[in-house]
Amino acid sequence: MRTIETILATLVCATVALGSGETATITLRSTILAQAGQELTLGDIAHLKGEEAERLAETPIDTSAARPDPAGWRKIDAQAVRTALESANPMWGAIQLRGGPAYVRTLSETPTADATESPKRVLDAPATPGTVRELAEHHIARRFKVAPRDIEVRWVEASEGLLDHPTAGLLPHLDDAGRSDRMWLTITLYDDRANAVVEGQARAVVRIRRDVAVLTRDVPRRRIVNEGDFRTERQWTDATDTPADPTSILGREAAMTLKAGSIVRDADVHSSIAVKRGDRVQVRIITPTVTASLLARALKDGRVGETIEFESVAPSRRDRLRFDARIESAGSAVAIAGAPTR
Repeated sequence: MRTIETILATLVCATVALGSGETATITLRSTILAQAGQELTLGDIAHLKGEEAERLAETPIDTSAARPDPAGWRKIDAQAVRTALESANPMWGAIQLRGGPAYVRTLSETPTADATESPKRVLDAPATPGTVRELAEHHIARRFKVAPRDIEVRWVEASEGLLDHPTAGLLPHLDDAGRSDRMWLTITLYDDRANAVVEGQARAVVRIRRDVAVLTRDVPRRRIVNEGDFRTERQWTDATDTPADPTSILGREAAMTLKAGSIVRDADVHSSIAVKRGDRVQVRIITPTVTASLLARALKDGRVGETIEFESVAPSRRDRLRFDARIESAGSAVAIAGAPTR
């Protein structure tokens, strides 16, 4: 718990920042390459604006708790940075923390078959215009149907010299095994006589920036998702993640208990129950020549688009017919004549 002195000092810092007309900010960088054995500081992983923020540049940032992904990147989120700042300087609270998460990789951690630091730096280089690297990254963006600014490609393996080979005057052919967050590309460059001048392979880890729904509180299973249950954020996610469209989850039912702070994915929500077991529903029976309608009772719960079992309403049990029909709305369903009866 902060002491009275700490709280007062924080207020003083806020007053100074306001009086200077400049808002102090800490903006996390998206990717950071660290040398082996390098002790990372706040200044290494963030852009610091304002005198108060710059004073925190030497705050140590511990990345050891973050488990590296297959490409050797460690994810440092805003909460980890807040914890480091609280430990080093409780008065940092007057400064705005923006961006994140930051991805940090120590060069010696990159998994390669023949590890030397020189080729790793080549793999991590920004795309130079007119090179295979630029061509391949635009190809991957098109495959995922996103703008180049909303895709991050981290090359983890490539044939020697392939990515930085110029493409001028050559005809490229790129082949890949499909959309994945671990993409293999086979790349060939032909001259005007159809001779293969350059051939090679490259592998990349892919992330996409998109709008996601982040839960602001727990949502129990089977409860309808309301507007106050989530906020929309623009985040980097693995290419194969399937986050739900934030504009489509309102009014949908939680398929499982959803925890605050998590991203809502497609499988986490579904349409609520439209027909409950025992409900009487008007069912249209479609035949090649005529359409009839009858009243039937649902034998189980069902959602719009689902096919469930119904039983026709009749005075005598022996006159009742069981059949499958697809739910169209809360009070209607449709069945095709000739479908299995029970």
